[in-house]
Amino acid sequence: MQTVANLRSRFAPPGVDALLFLLLGLAGLWSGFLIKNIVADDAMITFRVAENLAHGRGFVFNPGEVVQVTTTPLYALVLAGGTWIFGAAPRAALALNIVLAALLPILAFDVGRRLSGRITGVAGALLLTFAPLLVIAFSMESYLYAALLLACFDAWFARRYRLAGLVIGLTAMLRGDAALVGAVILTYDFLFGPHPAPQPQTGSILRALFRRLRWQMIAPAIGIPLLWYIFATVYYGSPFPATLQAKTAQGQFNWLGEYFVSGFLEFWEDWTVDYTPLFYIFPLLFLLGLIPMFRRERMWLLLLAHAVLYTLAFEMLGVTFAEWYYAPLMPAAALTIGRGIQFVAAGAANLAPARATPLKNGIATTVAVALTALLLYTLAPVTGDIIAKHPDWKALAYPQAARWIAHHTNANATLATIDIGHIGYGANRHIIDIVGLAQPDVAPHIAQGDFGYAIRRYQPDIVLLGALWLPEVQSRPWFQQEYPARHSLRLEGMNEPLVLFTRHDGAKVNLDTVPAAAVHPARVDFNRQITLTGYHFSQAQPGGLLTATFFWQAQAPIEVDFTVFVQVVDAENNIVAQGDSKPQRGFYSTPHWQPGEQIVDSHIIAIGDDVPPGTYDVLVGFYEAAGGQRLQILDEAGQFKADHLRLRGVEIGGGAQ
Repeated sequence: MQTVANLRSRFAPPGVDALLFLLLGLAGLWSGFLIKNIVADDAMITFRVAENLAHGRGFVFNPGEVVQVTTTPLYALVLAGGTWIFGAAPRAALALNIVLAALLPILAFDVGRRLSGRITGVAGALLLTFAPLLVIAFSMESYLYAALLLACFDAWFARRYRLAGLVIGLTAMLRGDAALVGAVILTYDFLFGPHPAPQPQTGSILRALFRRLRWQMIAPAIGIPLLWYIFATVYYGSPFPATLQAKTAQGQFNWLGEYFVSGFLEFWEDWTVDYTPLFYIFPLLFLLGLIPMFRRERMWLLLLAHAVLYTLAFEMLGVTFAEWYYAPLMPAAALTIGRGIQFVAAGAANLAPARATPLKNGIATTVAVALTALLLYTLAPVTGDIIAKHPDWKALAYPQAARWIAHHTNANATLATIDIGHIGYGANRHIIDIVGLAQPDVAPHIAQGDFGYAIRRYQPDIVLLGALWLPEVQSRPWFQQEYPARHSLRLEGMNEPLVLFTRHDGAKVNLDTVPAAAVHPARVDFNRQITLTGYHFSQAQPGGLLTATFFWQAQAPIEVDFTVFVQVVDAENNIVAQGDSKPQRGFYSTPHWQPGEQIVDSHIIAIGDDVPPGTYDVLVGFYEAAGGQRLQILDEAGQFKADHLRLRGVEIGGGAQ
């Protein structure tokens, strides 16, 4: 019996494949622009690694800390090159993924038509393009993974074995689990692949088996990832990324409550209950697509075997659920459903008279278009909601927090937090990952539920957490004693504030900002160690508060832990108000100041009710708490001038100075 599948070449107009390639590529390109705002926090980890590599700071996340943080070395290498072209890894990733969005449906169509026919190819390509579990992974390595996966199968189906080996090798270097693609293809090729006719028995069975090995494909398929693992072992001390151990540890503790299969079932329940029962058509067509595969189209088993092995690997590893883990399954799922559509279309066409070929083709095309349109219609609300919800709350809130940290804290400060992507990229601080992605020794403690280990072990200068996050850490006496809350950031996309905790000493945070036009410029030399570059006094009233803000610049390393004194005096030098404290209210002592660093230092002084309105002066200086010795002020010649600075004209009961 003739089917639509084997009529495809005979009745196809010339150039139809080229036209379909073009149209599908344009559809993919359009989808890429629709989803360009999807940026996962984990993608920013790889972006930071790529930029560090591009700028000569090492193939690392934290410069100076040689740990393999990214799980996708090939993606990081590509983005490092893209950083030189586009100036930043996120821009390079956006350009790359938009191109891949156009390429994916083309590759899917080519694989589908080689396996079964154009209906399978077109339907599978369109379903893949708008698949929610692919779209949601846009900024990750997932689009490159899916493209390389399809390219591996496409090259092997076309019997371009050297090219297949090269692509298999690159795929295995993209991510560790991608080695399953090569394992499936190389095994199938050895067992069932096309080989020259066997020669007369001239040797042992082993020699005959050896001749079946296709070395032009095997060598690059194994050699490329092997070179990477050798490099990783030498460079990092281990071929495996720290993130693998961290994800497994999170799974052992079941931190997020979902694993690979259960996470997908959460999606499925959401789609079928909250959206539409029409989603049940997808598994029905998937099962129908399996029928011709097991009957005669055995090369489909390669895609299916990879999908099964991939699922088993992630479930057996016990890693926690992440929404982008499902993207590599989407090509096999979309094309199998496409094969189911072609199976139904062929069955409908076969109801027509045997010789009515144009009618058969018309029926098949109509049924295929109708089913594909129905499935796309079913997907549209889900994919549309994903697009509408991005940038998500992390992509909205974390960059704001990162910019604030970059602007207001010490560049040498260490920062501990949970989501290290956007924060690490934007803040440009040495990052301590509380859940162990960046520090390998943290993972075993996470497996035991100890989320405070990284903070106790590395004693970061700053800890950034949501107000209600990790109550088992925030409620502990040691954390409350060592890390008082310093500042709250209320950010777009978050219902609760992010809270900045800092150590009692050694963490600069420039909380108080004054408009540049309101700052009184100054140039006062405190013993060649500290220079006062400006100051500002807030409005003050009797019985109220005076905020005195000083702009210091460190000129040299400072060994002494100085205290700043601020005295409000009247015309007879009587002290009417006073406030002494370490800089930045005790949080950033002078021994931590770095030469050339700017420090904004505010002091709040209570003005008594009995202080009469009038004009006052402020005396300011530094002294050693132990002995009371004051830091000298020098003149331009370097000679002693005074042990305090008098700033005139503070109005109490008047305007700001």
